[in-house]
Amino acid sequence: WLHRSQALASPLCADSCAICRLRAMKSFSAAAHLGLLALTSATSLESSFAAIAGLSPVTRVVELLNGLAVQVEQESKVEEDLFETFICWAKSIISQKTKSNAVGEARSDELRTYIDDLDNGRI
Repeated sequence: WLHRSQALASPLCADSCAICRLRAMKSFSAAAHLGLLALTSATSLESSFAAIAGLSPVTRVVELLNGLAVQVEQESKVEEDLFETFICWAKSIISQKTKSNAVGEARSDELRTYIDDLDNGRI
């Protein structure tokens, strides 16, 4: 299926139908976005190159490693705090469950004794 504009090889058909107007707007919008992207990319690249132009590759690697060391140190402190919180939580849960199990065992013994008394006719 060819639209009239494709058959005539012109960007818009003679009566400028809605399809042709939509296509024209889309192509203009895409061109505007590409132009804006190229402008901002060039500006950011220039500023990036200006910032690192005075640094040697070895200096950049050392700075990167120092930054990573600081980040690892911060993350390890956070992990250590989380681990300590987990250990505290685990200890409290274990003690609660131990107490709960002891109470359950005592109740179970009481019920066994009660059932045994019922079976033997004591109650």
